[in-house]
Formats: sequence, structure tokens, C-alpha cells
Amino acid sequence: MIITQSQSILKDALDATTLVARLSWPRLLVSWIYTPIGLLLLLLACYGVNSAIAVSHVSFPASVACMILLFFGLLACNAILGDKRTRQIVRLIEIPGNFSLRYINVLFCPAFVLIPLGSAIGGVEVAKLLGLFIVGYVVVFTITAYITRGLMFILGTPKRAMAERAEELGAGGKEQELGTLSNGALLGSSEGTSLETLSPVVPEEDLVVPSPTHDPNRVTGAGEPPAEALPDPAAVHPPAVLRQNPVPLSRAQLWAAWINTYLDWLVYSTLFVFIGNPVYYAANYAMPAQLSLTILAYFTALTVPPRWRRYFHPVLVASPIIMIAIYIMALIHGQTFGDGLRAYRTNTRYIQMFQGVTNPKPGAGDFLSSVLDVSIISLALPMYQYRAELKRSFFPIIIPTCAISLASLFGYPPLCHAISIEPTRALSFPSRSLTLALAQPATQNLSGDLSLVAVIALGSGILGVIIGPQLLTWLRIPEDDYITRGVTMGGNSSAIATALLLTTDPRAAAFSSLSMGLFGAITVGLSSVPALVRIVQGLAGLYS
Repeated sequence: MIITQSQSILKDALDATTLVARLSWPRLLVSWIYTPIGLLLLLLACYGVNSAIAVSHVSFPASVACMILLFFGLLACNAILGDKRTRQIVRLIEIPGNFSLRYINVLFCPAFVLIPLGSAIGGVEVAKLLGLFIVGYVVVFTITAYITRGLMFILGTPKRAMAERAEELGAGGKEQELGTLSNGALLGSSEGTSLETLSPVVPEEDLVVPSPTHDPNRVTGAGEPPAEALPDPAAVHPPAVLRQNPVPLSRAQLWAAWINTYLDWLVYSTLFVFIGNPVYYAANYAMPAQLSLTILAYFTALTVPPRWRRYFHPVLVASPIIMIAIYIMALIHGQTFGDGLRAYRTNTRYIQMFQGVTNPKPGAGDFLSSVLDVSIISLALPMYQYRAELKRSFFPIIIPTCAISLASLFGYPPLCHAISIEPTRALSFPSRSLTLALAQPATQNLSGDLSLVAVIALGSGILGVIIGPQLLTWLRIPEDDYITRGVTMGGNSSAIATALLLTTDPRAAAFSSLSMGLFGAITVGLSSVPALVRIVQGLAGLYS
């Protein structure tokens, strides 16, 4: 009997393995072959653009330059090759692009994890920085929204765009339900396969017994009351509903569904236990262990219920988990917490590796920061998708973006100086609303605090996710004004808010991407001019 049970379990395991392979093969092919190749090609393109920028001796992030070049390149392809062939090109770029945008939040974790390596700040100055951060965000957010809304009122809103928007909002619920159903029914989809997918059930509402064409109960004779006066038999005796119970799943199907649902957990847990830890403790190389640990911490953060996830952002939940785990691993290895964090980011990114620099070896933070550049490039895709709307609303985008860029560059430093904030920290605030890939070079040009700008730039993005939609409601910005919503969120909360809009309002995400890119390009460009840099540094009290 024991032998028979063992054979049965072995057969179920083999059947489950076969079923998992059938369900997951398309997903694994895209995730582990097509996506890495696409990421590498985009990083190579970014490296080429970075080399060209280096020749001009201008400090400008190659990722943003590539985003702009990709956007205009797709426009050129559409004009020369036509829409059909351009869509084929877009589908190829979407393989790595959608991956990097889907996981863009985990790419921001290294900046938070490395906060303990920054310089210590006194309690009084922390209070000043926090107050300026919150008040400044609300004020600039409000100004941006009303300037954009006012320009939309003055210049007029395109009727065609508003009609398309009304249709989009009117059908939003149905489209969402249909999209959810379609995704769940796709074999090997990125969201995993549910038990219902393996055993489809016909909806009960589709199994109601149809009534006959001519109801004999409604046929009346001479002298009888009209049919309208008779009670409706359907109201007295509702039609019966046929119920169809789903076919019970076999043990192999249950195993296959569970494995397919938690496949990513299983893969990264295996990498952490059987590859990362042995390499870390035997070869003193922490990257495999810390990288898989970061992904697992992010997956853990995603288990927070959706209703709470808006307030407990995955970056805020995952980062403390990563720091605690790095601390424990460093203690086991006989190192300090600082040693573990310095191994997490060694500043050897893809640009240095393509140049032949491999010492020190890259850490997990360097790997994630490199993929972040691909995410920035991929923001050109929603911009291209809604290119017609961007063209029709060019001035409501460019004017508020230029205004908040100039206001941040020349307004924050003297305000910080007036409340006695240290000059190098004051020079970090002009970049507070930029995405991290732009905030760091802009702050470096101004000689600001790079550790602080990482915190406030990511903090602006997370603050936008938490309170941005509510602020727009309080400011009475209607939901159909996707232009104002996109420009305001992109100009004040950068890529993190854009990632939120990609899932909730793709049209607004296109404007958010463009606003974010323009804001960053203007700020980085102005911070590259030595004469303007000296003026801003003087306003911050650097020369007093």
C-alpha cells in the first residue's frame, strides 16, 4: 500500500510538473530570455548616448536623453514607415519596457536602503527640512495645478480629446472587468494562473432557462381581462436557475496552480538559499544574495492589502525589511552594518562595466539602478501612444513646467537660507521634484547633498502617490482633466507618481512622463551653466 501511495504521489508530481511547464513556458521565455536581451540592448543604447554626451562635456543623464530620442524616433518611424510597422517596433520595445515599468518601484529601494550611510543631521534641522518639504510640496503642487487648469481654460480644451476621455471614463468599469477576466484566462500570464483558470465554469447568469416565445399563461379568451392586467408568472414564480458545480481539480492540478502562482517566490528563494548565501559567505560577494533578498522583500511588501498599499507604499515597506536583513547577514559574516550597505552599492554600474571597469564588483543596488535607467527610457512608450493629445496640449505642458522649474531653482535656496538650513542641503531642494536619475546630476552640478536629494526626491514621489489624488480632488480638478492631473503629478512627484498613473490613468501618465522629462531637462540644463550655478549657490548662502 505504501508503494502504491508513493507511486501515486510521484505520478501527481510529474503531472503537476508537466502542467506547470505548459502553463509557464511562455511566461518564462519572455521573463528569462526576451526581457534580459531587451534590457541589455537598451542599456547599450544608453551607454552610447552617454559616451556622446561625455564628448560635449555637458552633465545630462543619458537615460532621459534616450527617452526623448526614443519618443522622437518613434514619431519619425511612424512618418516614414507607417503606423503598422511602427507598432511592430513598439511591441519589441515593450518586452523590456513593460517589465521595467511594472517593477519600477523596487528599483527605487536602494536609495532608501542607503540612507544610513548619509551624513548625520540634527533634530532641529530635520524639523526644518521636513516642514519645508511638506509645505513646499503642497504649495508648488497647487500652483502647478491651477496654472495648467487656467491655461486649459484660456486656450480651450480640445473637444475631441474630451469626448474620447468621456468614453474612456464611461466604459472604465467594464473595460477593467474585461481586462481582469482576460488576464486571468491567459495561460502563463505574468499574474499567474488561478484555480478557476484550470477549471473554467460557465457563469450562472448564463444558465437561466429561457421563456417560451408564446407564453400560454398570457393567452386569454373572450370576455377575460386583458393580458396586461394578469399577474406576471415570472414575478410569482421566478425562473429556475440551473447550477453547474465545477469539476473538482485533481491533486496534480492543485499543485500546478500553487506552483504557478508562487513561481517567482520559489525562483528567488532558491537563488537566495542555494546560490546567494554560498557565494556571499564563501567568496565574500554579496550581490546575488542581496539582489534576491531585495526582490523577496518587495514581493512581501506587495502582500499588503490594496486598500492599505496606497499609504504603506511598497518602497516604504520593503526598504526596512532589506536593511534589517542586510544587518543580520553582515553580523553572521562578521561585518558591520556599514560594510553590508557599502557592498549593496559599490558605484560600479553598467556604464563602468561597459568601459571595462569591474573592480569593485557591482552590488545589488548598482544592478537595480542600472535597470532604473531602462524604466526612464520606457516612459517614452505612453508618450508615443498619446502623441496626438501631447501635440494638441503643448503649451499647457511647457509653460507650467518651465515655471515650476525656475521657481524651484531660484526659490528654494534663499528660502532655505532664510530659515538657517545648511547651504549644501539647501542646494538639494531645487531637485526635490525630479526623478532620481535627474535629481542626482542636477544636485551634483549645484554641489548639493546627494544623500539628502535621494531621500527628498523619492519622498516627493511617494507623497504624490499617498496624497496627490486627494489633493487634486480638494483643488476641484475634475477627473476628466487628464492634462492637469498628468502635468501636476509628473512635475511634482516624478516617476513614482507616473508609475501610479500608468495603472490608473494612462492618458494622464503620458502627460506626466513628458512633464517629468521637461522639468528634469530644464533643471539639469540650467544647473550646467556655471554663471547660474554661482547665483544659486549665493542664494543658498554658500559664499556668505
